[in-house]
Amino acid sequence: MRDFQDSKEFALIHHFKIPTIYTWGERERNKREEIRRSAIADFPSTPPRCQWYAFCIEVNRSSSERPLDIENVPKLIIDAFSNGIIQKDKSRYTKVNLYPDDDLRHVRAFQIEGRFNNDGRNDTEVWIFGKK
Repeated sequence: MRDFQDSKEFALIHHFKIPTIYTWGERERNKREEIRRSAIADFPSTPPRCQWYAFCIEVNRSSSERPLDIENVPKLIIDAFSNGIIQKDKSRYTKVNLYPDDDLRHVRAFQIEGRFNNDGRNDTEVWIFGKK
């Protein structure tokens, strides 16, 4: 397992919070656009060029909600930063374009962790790292 916080090997491109949890399914375009809207604040104006990208995702789910299929969370987030998907979606948030496609050439890793909480909160925290 890689340590994406190793600043010699990886750069933290962006860190942001989505005020809900989106899973892959119907209305993907709208969900991706909301992910981009959440990410746009403080997004680097010129992200560093990287060999490839990795995502660390943390999902916080209210213990009073039904469980979710956590494997359906990363797809929408990873797709949201792909230029091909941004163009297909006719997104307003073209600034978040990090890579041409979300395939193995450009995205090589993601880690996802989920937890339940007792405060009624449902959100997703995302860290995007780039291989230097």
